[in-house]
Amino acid sequence: MIDLRPATEEDFARFKWCLAQDEAHKEQDADDWRAGPGEFMTFFDHRGNRVWVRIERVMRISIQHDPESPMPALSRILYKGFFWLKSEARNKGFAEVIFESRAPRLIHFLKKLFGFERARNNYSVRTI
Repeated sequence: MIDLRPATEEDFARFKWCLAQDEAHKEQDADDWRAGPGEFMTFFDHRGNRVWVRIERVMRISIQHDPESPMPALSRILYKGFFWLKSEARNKGFAEVIFESRAPRLIHFLKKLFGFERARNNYSVRTI
């Protein structure tokens, strides 16, 4: 049987050792895994085997606009809408906002106004 619990201090001590042994992760700061606003959890089995996970609430945003709307109106809507989304995300405990687009002008606009950056890490994504 597999179960999940908040990581104990004993879990964290072992996690730090495991992190240091892992070539792909050894440069990471173990304390970052416990930092808010995420949760640091331990999956475990009845034999004492453990896997650690950091769980964060993430908001993913995709955008489609009406091509017949004037660009100044769309810009104003996006500008005000993103401030609203940012506030809502913060109030509801989201740790990250991910914006996906293939539209170069939209990407440039949102990078300039809101500081979005290209994803720097390898992410594997699965929607539920």
